[in-house]
Amino acid sequence: MPPASTNKKIGFWAHFRTVILVSFLAILIWLLAESRMVQTRMVELQIVLVGNSQDPQHRYVVRPAVGEHWAASIDVELEGSLASLDQASRDLRGRVQLIVGDQIPSRPGIHDLDMRSILRNLTPLHSHGVSIRSLSSDLAKVEVDELVSIELPVRVELPPGVALDGPVRSIPQTISLQGPAAQIAILEGREVLAIPSPSLLSTLTPGRLETIPGVALTVPIAIDASQVQGWAPVMNPSRVDIRLTIRSLTQTAVIDRLPIQVLLAPGEVGRWNVALNPGSEDLVSIQISGPSETLASIADGSIIPSAILSLSFQDLERGISTKQVSLLGLPERVQILSDLPEIGFTISPVPAPVQDPAAATP
Repeated sequence: MPPASTNKKIGFWAHFRTVILVSFLAILIWLLAESRMVQTRMVELQIVLVGNSQDPQHRYVVRPAVGEHWAASIDVELEGSLASLDQASRDLRGRVQLIVGDQIPSRPGIHDLDMRSILRNLTPLHSHGVSIRSLSSDLAKVEVDELVSIELPVRVELPPGVALDGPVRSIPQTISLQGPAAQIAILEGREVLAIPSPSLLSTLTPGRLETIPGVALTVPIAIDASQVQGWAPVMNPSRVDIRLTIRSLTQTAVIDRLPIQVLLAPGEVGRWNVALNPGSEDLVSIQISGPSETLASIADGSIIPSAILSLSFQDLERGISTKQVSLLGLPERVQILSDLPEIGFTISPVPAPVQDPAAATP
């Protein structure tokens, strides 16, 4: 027969195990009851608008209705058990998507959305038995439009005063413009503009066919760039290359023939005869360069330069027989490209007049 002390120990440990087991079962029952007890919870859901459609032939864009107060989020008071509220909150991930063709009608126009009905049909709520007790807003207004695209030609617009040799060309010559039908309709029959900056044009070499790469395009109407994504028209491509030849600021021309004029030093006129050698009477085929407008004036006779053989007192006294011709009367920005020739001539003194003896008799 075991001692009495041993029996007491066995009884103590049996009683302790019973208390632990009962306590554990009580906690489990309490937790189970707590998880099934109806509770409420306030959650904030971000509203995400998605332009889409189940119709592959039509695509839509959506935005908050213009002029309406739009709340980017909605406060929802949910009701359900603790477990279902936890699971529903995790599945919602803090947002609700409103998709065209699903929660939003797939037709252009302004639409009133019943947010309570939309939220009630969300899978994370009805699948977990969670109900909606209250909303911060029962109504949301959105605008839907169909997404369309058109082809528009590109027109190159140059700053005033830029003169070209030949046409200017953009590469490519047309672009695709995609956007809401209402905005695209305004652009029908118009052109998109490529406007190179004066700083880019200044880097080009006049008279040479060159390319300006990556010139940005603009549309000829004001577009609010702050609009939601997909609502503002999008160009593809948004930049083009431009091929052009800037007209040279200077051109060249040839003066076919100018008669050579003899210019004597003051006081020597009438004392010398200067006879140009045969074949040296004209200055021929002299190449000049300068602004095109000035050269045109020379060509049409509005400006007439002079070919001059200038002889000084020393030239006449020494009796030189060759000297370089000068070309005078050219405008300041015109340059002579040809070497002016030396021409041959003969200098002879003018004979003294023969005095009549009868005229000399007093």
